[in-house]
Amino acid sequence: MTQQEKAEKFLAMHREGIFVLPNAWDVASACVLAEVGYDAIATTSGGCAFSMGFCDGENIGREGMAEVVRRMANGVSIPVSADMEAGYGPSVDDVAVTVKAGLDAGAVGVNIEDSDKRGPRRLHDLDLAIDRIRAARKAADDFGIPAVINARTDGYMLGSEEDMFDETVKRANAYLEAGADCAFVIGARDGDLIGRLAAAIDGPLNVLAGPGTPPVAELGDMGVRRVTVGGNIAKAAYTLVKTAAEEMRDSGTYEYAAGVYSQPEMHRIIKGE
Repeated sequence: MTQQEKAEKFLAMHREGIFVLPNAWDVASACVLAEVGYDAIATTSGGCAFSMGFCDGENIGREGMAEVVRRMANGVSIPVSADMEAGYGPSVDDVAVTVKAGLDAGAVGVNIEDSDKRGPRRLHDLDLAIDRIRAARKAADDFGIPAVINARTDGYMLGSEEDMFDETVKRANAYLEAGADCAFVIGARDGDLIGRLAAAIDGPLNVLAGPGTPPVAELGDMGVRRVTVGGNIAKAAYTLVKTAAEEMRDSGTYEYAAGVYSQPEMHRIIKGE
């Protein structure tokens, strides 16, 4: 598929039903997810950063992230959505440049967050946050493909005891009206809360799933459209490294390697055969 065709396919996936969009962090993980049979994948900013020796939170930089996205987009034949964090700067121009960088790298979707990465986490002023999504939409339209703008709102990540429901819904709906194709509410795991959000948000809803999140079928019944897992698969892989290292250190055995991909299998997956 061309990038245009991938973009059209990815956008269509947001129009009905529910789908899981698993998150990769390098070419090999992207190839494995494609091999399993997913129709599209997303990147994870945390996993990408960890693999490059950085902490999450825009520390990899726009150019570094775009290069990782480029490698993944070139490594698989399915649509790739790029987690471009909060746009690598607070201004609308920062967001526009970041969206173009993601699309130049071969992505057909871009995540943009509404929290300010400078100092303690806080939400951008609403008017600025809306303008940032408008800038993302314009940058995608100017690029010339129907790229999916996934607007993330971070109210439930602030660590405050304040009820963020009304603010989250207001922001999600404002971003959708400003041109986002999907609203991403991170930090909501409780089924009742997710159901209330899905009912109040006037467009496709993306949730970040993990332990305690309702199963995909139940999320679909609630009205959720898109399910991602962020850095969870990457962290699970690194946890296996820890488990393997501890087994070798403590017992001198190698049972962790039972059932792993063989070298020829890895070569086949990487080559997409």
